[in-house]
Amino acid sequence: MKKLTLCADDYGMHPQVSRAIVELIQQQRVQATSCLVTSDYWQESVHFVNDIRTQADIGLHLNFTEGSGLSNAFVNGLPGLGKMLALSHLRLLNTGHLVEEISAQFEAFTSATGFFPDFIDGHQHVHHLPQVRDALLKVISRYSLSERFWVRSAYPMVSATSDLKAQIIVGSGAKAFSRQLQSNSIHHNSSFAGVYSLTPNQPFRQYMRQWMHHLQHYGLVMCHPARAASPGQFDHSRTRLQEYNYLKSQEFIADCRENTIKLVRFSINHGSPAS
Repeated sequence: MKKLTLCADDYGMHPQVSRAIVELIQQQRVQATSCLVTSDYWQESVHFVNDIRTQADIGLHLNFTEGSGLSNAFVNGLPGLGKMLALSHLRLLNTGHLVEEISAQFEAFTSATGFFPDFIDGHQHVHHLPQVRDALLKVISRYSLSERFWVRSAYPMVSATSDLKAQIIVGSGAKAFSRQLQSNSIHHNSSFAGVYSLTPNQPFRQYMRQWMHHLQHYGLVMCHPARAASPGQFDHSRTRLQEYNYLKSQEFIADCRENTIKLVRFSINHGSPAS
């Protein structure tokens, strides 16, 4: 059987996001979640982490693109995705400020949960951008992390559609970062999927079936589930609800069975792609 991991992003973004993720983990539909510690809702969501600690990998969702940061350089606002893309590729970001913000978010996660993150990924894949990825590796090296610790790689990517979004993500630093993870012997997923437009009424089940078929052994699928919410409470609420409804359905179980998929926690099942 092919072993895959489903990772739900944005834990702590909003109560309806966090509740959906907890439910899906408890139902063994999702095996990892990454936490948005810069969110206003993080503190009220963190106590549910203990309910899922033994059932899933709990990671840090590094954020440089939405809201405010936790360090002095970013407390009045994070740069946003467009600015991060431009400045990082021009090598115009302040490396010291990046290290401070990554450290602050890492410490915020650890102080709230009582443990180091099982893995790190990035909100809008910011963790693999030039300069950011070097700062992240520097911060990681400061801690005595578990030998099972891993970092999410967005390369190679299995895309459901040939849209520009997937091309931008891969071209923004995913391939280079994958090489860095390999050279630094840091565990990472063998392949990646989950990218699509997030506009409402997308054929999510069709996409998932494609991802299941084409991902490599120990690949990872990113997802963004949420329970129903009023319009405007958080972004892509209708699409997140669609993902949630599919993932808790019997159709999802049937699709896993048809594609001979075994859903596993990456930290305790990975095939050691760092070696």
